[in-house]
Amino acid sequence: MKNILIVAVAASMLGACGFMTPAKQYAGDVQSVAGIAVIKGVVGKPFSDDFHATIRGYTKLESSGSGSGEQKQFGIPGFTDYPSEIQVLAGEYKVQVYCFSGFTSYRPTTTLPMQAGKTYLLKCEVRDGQALVVVHASDTQ
Repeated sequence: MKNILIVAVAASMLGACGFMTPAKQYAGDVQSVAGIAVIKGVVGKPFSDDFHATIRGYTKLESSGSGSGEQKQFGIPGFTDYPSEIQVLAGEYKVQVYCFSGFTSYRPTTTLPMQAGKTYLLKCEVRDGQALVVVHASDTQ
C-alpha cells in the first residue's frame, strides 16, 4: 500500500511539472490584457480522437529582416508537458506546437502576426497524415 501511495504522489508531481511554466513570457512588469497577446492551445476531449495542442516553443521574428530574435523552448521532450497558454508582447512569432492524441504526436509550426489585446487559439487538425495548426483570433476577455 505504501509503495502505491509513493508512486501516485511521484506521478502527480511529474504530471504537474509541465504546468509550472509561467504564462508571462516577456520582461518587465505584468501588463494588462490590452498590452499583450495570448497564445492558447485547444485541449481535446479525453479518450477521444481529438488532438491536444500545447506550445513547444517560439521565436520572435525581427521586423528589420535581420532574422530571428528572442527564442524560448519549453519542457523536456518525453518527460514534461508543454504549456497550453503563454503571454507575449505583440509582434510576429514562429510558434512550435506539439499536437498529440494517445500515442500519436506531431510537431508542426505556424507563423503568427500577433496584436496586443488578442487571444490566438491553436487547434491541431490532422489530414492525410499531416498536422495543420488552425488559428482562431479573438479579443482577449
